[in-house]
Amino acid sequence: MKKRFLAFVMSAALMVSVLGGCSNSSGDSNTGSGSASGGDTIRIGTSFPLTGTLADDGNLLLDAVQLAVDQCNEAGGINGKQVEIASEDDESSPTSAAAIANKFVADDSIYGVITSYNSSCALAQVPVFDKSGLTAISPVATSPDLTGSSDYFFRTCVSDAYVGTLCANMCSDLGYKNIGVLYENDDYGYGLYSQFEEQAKANSMEIGYAGNFVLGETKDFNSLLTSVKNAGCDAIFIAGFNTETVLIANQKEALGMGDIPIVGGDGIYSPELISEGGDLVEGIYTLGAFTENNEDEVVQNFISAYQEAYGSVPGNWAALAYDATNVLLEAMKSCGDDLSREKINEAVTNIDYVGVTGENKFVDGDVEKEYLTLQVQNGEFVVVE
Repeated sequence: MKKRFLAFVMSAALMVSVLGGCSNSSGDSNTGSGSASGGDTIRIGTSFPLTGTLADDGNLLLDAVQLAVDQCNEAGGINGKQVEIASEDDESSPTSAAAIANKFVADDSIYGVITSYNSSCALAQVPVFDKSGLTAISPVATSPDLTGSSDYFFRTCVSDAYVGTLCANMCSDLGYKNIGVLYENDDYGYGLYSQFEEQAKANSMEIGYAGNFVLGETKDFNSLLTSVKNAGCDAIFIAGFNTETVLIANQKEALGMGDIPIVGGDGIYSPELISEGGDLVEGIYTLGAFTENNEDEVVQNFISAYQEAYGSVPGNWAALAYDATNVLLEAMKSCGDDLSREKINEAVTNIDYVGVTGENKFVDGDVEKEYLTLQVQNGEFVVVE
C-alpha cells in the first residue's frame, strides 16, 4: 500500500501567507461589522459536544482551541488585544447547534467560530452563519454536503468524499473482497458509506451486507454482526466513531468473528479508541492527518505544548482543531485594527497556512490533504504501508 505521508516537511516554522489581505475588503456584514477596537478583548465562539457520548472528543477539541488561543495571547494577542473563547455545548444535537449559531450571530462581540464535531450539527448551523456573514471553521465535520455550502464555512479536515474513497482503496490494497459495512445513521455515517460503496464497486469489491446504527443509542450490535458473518464478509468497514467501534470489536469476538478485521474512517482515529478498547482494537486500520511520530519541529512543538498543558498526547482531532483556530487567528491578525466579520472572512478565504496537519488552503471551503494510513499495533497508532 502506498504510504500517504502529509506534507509536513514544508518548514520548521509555521508558514502563513494571507493573500489579498483584509484592507481591500469592500463592505461589512450586517452583524458584527464594526471595529473591534472599542474593547480590550476579541471573542471567538466554539460549539462542540461537551456532554454525552462524544464528550471526550468534544473536550479534546476545545482543549486544542484553548491552547492555540493561549499561545496567541502569550505572543501579544491580536494586534495587542487578548482573545477569549465563548464555549457552548451542542450536545451532538442539530437543534442545539442551530440555537447556538443564532446566539453567536446575534452577539456582536463574536468575530468567528470554531465549530461542529458532527456533520449534522454543521449542516444545521451553516445557513445561520451564512445569512449573517459570520465565519465558521470546522476541524471535524466531513459531510460532502458541506462542500461549497457557504462562503462563510471552511474546514481543516477533508470531505468524506475523499475519506470514503481512501478507505475503499485501503480495503482493496489489503486484499479484502467482501465487505460488511456498519454505518452511523446520520449525515456523517451515510455520506461516508455512500462514497465507500461507490469506490468499492469501482475496485470490483462486493458490499456483502450494510446495516446502520444510532449514535449514542445502539449498544447491541449482535444482529448486525451476525448478518455480516452470514454474508461471508472478510472485513468490516465502520462509518462511525470510536465508542461504537469498541462495542463492535468486543461483540464480534463473542460471536467468534475475531479473525474478521475492522477498517474505519477518520472518525475512529482518536486516543479513546485505544484507551477504551485495549487489546480488542489491536489491528484496526484507519486514516488521519496527524501522527505524534512526525519529527517535524512544528509538530513536535505542538505535541510538547499540548502535553505540558493537558498531560496527554494530542490526537488527530486535536491537531485539526489547533490548525483551525490558528487559521482564524492569523486571518484576524492580518486585518490590523480594522477588524470586522466580513474582512476576517475575506482573509480566511485567501489564506494559505501550513500547520501541524499540513497545508490549509481553501477551495469551496475545503482543504486537500494527503492522509496517513494507520494501524493499531501494540497499543499505538502506527503508520503502515
